[in-house]
Amino acid sequence: MKRVLFASDLHARPDKPEREEIFKCFLKKEALSCDKLYLLGDLFEFGFVFRGRVLPAYEPLIEEIAELIRKGIEVFFLAGNHDLWMAEYLRKRGLRIVHDGEVHEVFGRRVQLFHGLLREPDSLSRLTARIMQNPTSVWLYSLLPYRLGFSLALKAAHLSRERHVRFPRVFYSSSLKPIDPSTQIIISGHHHEPLCFAYRNREFYSLGEWFSRFTYLEMTPSGLELKAFRVDALLCK
Repeated sequence: MKRVLFASDLHARPDKPEREEIFKCFLKKEALSCDKLYLLGDLFEFGFVFRGRVLPAYEPLIEEIAELIRKGIEVFFLAGNHDLWMAEYLRKRGLRIVHDGEVHEVFGRRVQLFHGLLREPDSLSRLTARIMQNPTSVWLYSLLPYRLGFSLALKAAHLSRERHVRFPRVFYSSSLKPIDPSTQIIISGHHHEPLCFAYRNREFYSLGEWFSRFTYLEMTPSGLELKAFRVDALLCK
């Protein structure tokens, strides 16, 4: 194993097909030559499974990821707040499911993975998270007509991103999710800014996003590097 990639926050949606096309180009040009690919949440703007079906517009992207797996590349998925309900569906397509805060050893280093390192900042966010993760709420929502359910969800997802808060430059340890004592590197999606800084003798990386910056993290035995994918129409053909 010589190269591991981490990416998050594509927020793929049917009315923004260029995002998905750019990310599929990344999968073909960069991920195809890696050993492992970690997708740390919010790959989809709204990832919900209605009676075994996902939004048809997402299928080409899922199939592109499945093709990587068929070619021997391990792909890991950590659900974000926009695609909490996709884990089981993607597991059946061959992705390995990662849970928030899970620690993996990569090139002999302990790496803790998050979709958002910060705790929910306010009571409304905490309440929303509890409702979204409640099995009864998920079941009731699945009873809505297919098209209505997706339409409402995409509008709600857009409002969620409008409330998005950037990672603060000054923060207290109490505002962070629990960090494993053995962790050497922390990698997180969700914050939409590509960041790298030291925190209590650990390296912290925020992956950025794929709707304007197109950033990802590359890890090799010699170290880690935040990179921006070069969007070139000719290259992506």
